[in-house]
Amino acid sequence: MNSHNALVLGGAVHGDERTLRQAGGDDRGLRRAGRGGVRPSPGAGLLHGGDDRGGPGEGRADGTGARRRGVRLAIERLAELVRGKTALFLGGVDTGKSTLIRRLHQLVGGKVLDTDIGQSEIGPPACVSLGDYEHVEESYFVGDISPRGNFIQLLSSVGQAIRGAKGPYLIDTDGYIGGEAARALKGELVNLVRPDVLVLLQRRGELDYFRLFARRGIKVVGLRVTHQGAKSREERIRAREEAFRDYFKGAELRRWPLKEIRFERSPIGHGERVDPGVLEEILGCRVLGAWRVGEELAAVIDIDDERCLRHLKTAKELLGVDYIHLVNLSSLRNLLVGCLAGGRLQGLGIVRSLDGEWIEILTPAKEAMVLQAGRLIVH
Repeated sequence: MNSHNALVLGGAVHGDERTLRQAGGDDRGLRRAGRGGVRPSPGAGLLHGGDDRGGPGEGRADGTGARRRGVRLAIERLAELVRGKTALFLGGVDTGKSTLIRRLHQLVGGKVLDTDIGQSEIGPPACVSLGDYEHVEESYFVGDISPRGNFIQLLSSVGQAIRGAKGPYLIDTDGYIGGEAARALKGELVNLVRPDVLVLLQRRGELDYFRLFARRGIKVVGLRVTHQGAKSREERIRAREEAFRDYFKGAELRRWPLKEIRFERSPIGHGERVDPGVLEEILGCRVLGAWRVGEELAAVIDIDDERCLRHLKTAKELLGVDYIHLVNLSSLRNLLVGCLAGGRLQGLGIVRSLDGEWIEILTPAKEAMVLQAGRLIVH
């Protein structure tokens, strides 16, 4: 099994209405003014804005109404640019992607594809979801709250979502943008989706790399962000915990026979069953279940130490396999899983217990034929 992140159960990015002013120009874009105001960037823009006196709603008599009208005009202009088109939004943490997409959706309608698995606005956490703010059409299980270490699962989920439904979409993304790996992930996301419009919300040119997609026939719009983030790291963690707590509020403990369940993203439960007693004798530890696929064997073991690992070579020789996957029961307890039936995600689940015959899952889903293993431990 993969290494796991942990979440202790104990939103959305929130923000206020920033000042935007309308201007002529090219696709360099929508600039956002908050407490720190805004300075025009080179190239001036389609939409830009603001002065340094703060955002609307502060009770000033010296232009609050005008600023609000400027906000509406600016967002309406951007809405016309994305209307009837698939638009993908990139930006760091707390740059206002989700707030802007929600406002645009009010104007242009259509579907929203939420790929921000750590701060989901649509669908359950740890999933890519398609729908709108009133209805979720489909969700695809990634199994973690961070894209790091989950590039394949994330891109696969996005691919399934756009393959299975007709666009256009407004596509929200996470704030993971720094470094070579993040650029590679977001670049492949653009390649996968092939949006009509790519919207870059940035503070200091950190997303200028993605302007290269203008040469690939994609309309690139730059949005200058100057306000500070609305949430601290601790607030974001609490928001994630609250999202999981709310999701599992109506969950029930369900007990399903192992022989009727298949595991995806995990080596266990596949192929020919092997007598656990044979492996127990060799390894010297409790074996809850074992399965053989070709020249590989997978087993769920219950141990407090790793002394049984000394006997792996002997076990491979006696059982005639090239590789043995040992999965400790402790790594399965409280593991987040996706419960699938009929090829669709029925709900999230948390593994509570497993033995040689049964698995117990805390889940709102009423059925499951396949359990997709995540990488998150939920206490």
